[in-house]
Amino acid sequence: MKRILLSGLCFILLATGVSAQQNTKVKKDTLKSALDTTAKVLQEIRISSRYYRRYNLNKSSAALKLGTPLLQLPQNIQEIDQRLMADQQAITINESVTRNVSGALRNNNADLYNSSVFMRGAQITPMRNGMDLSMIYAGPSAEDAAIIDRVEFIKGPSSYINGLFDPAGSYNVLTKQPTGTPNHQIGFTTGSFNLYRLSADLDGNIDKAGKWQYRLNALGQKSESFQKYNFNDKFVIDPVIRYNINDHADVSAEYLFQDQRFQQYFATVFAPDGFASLPVDFTINDPNKVPFKSIEHNGFLTYHNTLSKNWHLTVNAAYARDHLEGTYFFVSRYNAAQPNLIMRRATYERLNTDVLAIQPYVSGEFSTGTVSHQLLGGVDINRKKFISYSGSGDPTANQTLYPLDTNKPVYGIPFDPNVRTGALSEIATDQQAISYQAAYVQDELGMFENKLRVTLAARLTFSKTGVQKSPVKTSLGETKNTAFTPKLGLSYSLTADFSVYALSDQTFTPQSGVNTTSGEAFKPLKGKNLEAGLKKDWMEGKWNTTVSLYRIIRDNVKVTDPSTNIQSQLGQTISKGIEFDLKGEMVKGLNTVINYAYTDSHISTDENPARVGLVTPFRVKHIQNTWLNYLLPIEQIKGLAISSGYQLQIGRAGRYELQKLELAPIFRLDGGVTWSHGHFSVNGIVNNILNRFNYGSAWITPSSATIGTYAYVPYAPREFRLNVGYKF
Repeated sequence: MKRILLSGLCFILLATGVSAQQNTKVKKDTLKSALDTTAKVLQEIRISSRYYRRYNLNKSSAALKLGTPLLQLPQNIQEIDQRLMADQQAITINESVTRNVSGALRNNNADLYNSSVFMRGAQITPMRNGMDLSMIYAGPSAEDAAIIDRVEFIKGPSSYINGLFDPAGSYNVLTKQPTGTPNHQIGFTTGSFNLYRLSADLDGNIDKAGKWQYRLNALGQKSESFQKYNFNDKFVIDPVIRYNINDHADVSAEYLFQDQRFQQYFATVFAPDGFASLPVDFTINDPNKVPFKSIEHNGFLTYHNTLSKNWHLTVNAAYARDHLEGTYFFVSRYNAAQPNLIMRRATYERLNTDVLAIQPYVSGEFSTGTVSHQLLGGVDINRKKFISYSGSGDPTANQTLYPLDTNKPVYGIPFDPNVRTGALSEIATDQQAISYQAAYVQDELGMFENKLRVTLAARLTFSKTGVQKSPVKTSLGETKNTAFTPKLGLSYSLTADFSVYALSDQTFTPQSGVNTTSGEAFKPLKGKNLEAGLKKDWMEGKWNTTVSLYRIIRDNVKVTDPSTNIQSQLGQTISKGIEFDLKGEMVKGLNTVINYAYTDSHISTDENPARVGLVTPFRVKHIQNTWLNYLLPIEQIKGLAISSGYQLQIGRAGRYELQKLELAPIFRLDGGVTWSHGHFSVNGIVNNILNRFNYGSAWITPSSATIGTYAYVPYAPREFRLNVGYKF
């Protein structure tokens, strides 16, 4: 409580200082350079025409708290607009979105439930609407494209948003908000594997004066899988109501509900003869199994007040709760006598995980002499809880194995689903908690008519973690930490559309869990990021290029030993690389996304000498993506466009660093045709045109790199999708 009060006091002092600065400020006539394009009000302007499709967004969302154009920020931030996702027909955050950002990739082990995105040698942290809604162990659920307005990839630490993320970065999913302009649309999607989706997006005003505004997104889906017996049925509803109190203040409330059913939330295949050695539709699942269910409740409250021409107060609060329950088949043993027998175990799992986040902050600008200031400061309060039962951690659970012959698989067998009834608090095998409170301040100083921008920031964080193991309800203790993380950024405009930047930033992240070997709670992850880059707008901002180089040092990274499944912590890892992004309308009607990333991420220091020098899990040395969308200049068929793109990943590492795996490259070629005119639109696409057998998230069980069962997650074979939309 004292720490919360201290954080609150820091926020009050900051707000008081802002007020004093505002009241004592002397009015001056200040000459501003054409380079100073800082927005006074964080508000999205929607631009639509026949040729301009907004692949290139030159400004971050209000959720990132920044008024500075992306070109002038001393950081690499990539924006993905919903229209780009629609062109590529992505239906969740796990599909295709990462292809639009250099170096981003997904670990697809649990695609139907969880969203795991990697970048710069580590897993990056998910946010929603600028709030830290990352959960312990699992969650939040992967967002459906029907509710997404844009996705922002923040490379490196982001102390102005949240200083607790991995230094590799984070990504922020913006849900659709009221615009005040009536706009309604419905869409129907069908495709391979009996995919059927019906969505609605309703945007408008409740009253004639426009004081009450609404946005309602809803989706229903039924879909089978390319793997036998699996499916993904879901229902999503996301209503938002905004009340404009007056011309300078508003309050909004949002409730997101996601309900999913699937036979098995991960698609892992276990094979005796190597990766991708079994048919693409092979499964270790069984149709007799009761489907998994996943339910998520997520609420947001936001209050915004423009205190004056230059000062804004925002208070955000969010709560999210995920529930997951079901029985899954998994393999952790190898039958050396009969390798073709996959030794499955039925494991029941039930978990609740939730997070509460509160985030008040003040932002504004003022001048001291010839130096302009953009000040940001506030408080973050966050609490995460996790409670679960898992048969893998219960010695009383049925240990029976159910062999599956890969040569002649037989399905529809009787088995014990190992279901446990009763209150979760009574049967739980694991309980964990993380809480933190932080106060932060950032000042961006503009000098020499805003050609030079210096960013100074600091964050003070208090955190606490706790772990309790069951069924004997053994408390493994509590860990408290305090951290001070500074930031220094420089950005210089060489011309009005060309800037160079450098960044030094740090991060601190409390980690849940216990080192089983030592019995101690895991130490917090600490990271340092050094970065430099070039940004250039072309053709008056229609397209943009960014080049960045970085070096990241991480201490206390958690890893898992594949032979024992025990987690421990590494001494230190180093990631370094170069990234290139091109996005926008290069010539009239041709919208382009091209990116490339080289990543070198390895273990630099550890108590175990065998680990030193090994690449970090899921590292991909080379990633190159291209996507082209061309609106054909045919007057007789207005609105006709063709699309094509590919994804390429070379130098892929597996799930565990000790196994030293070199996986086959990933290559996927896609293409489609779109027609839109007036109220109607039609979009057809074929993914994986060459029908290549791609796979991810690979490892060998047990730990031997030459003997054991090969585990991998196949990507979908060739598939098509057709979307029909109507606006009214």
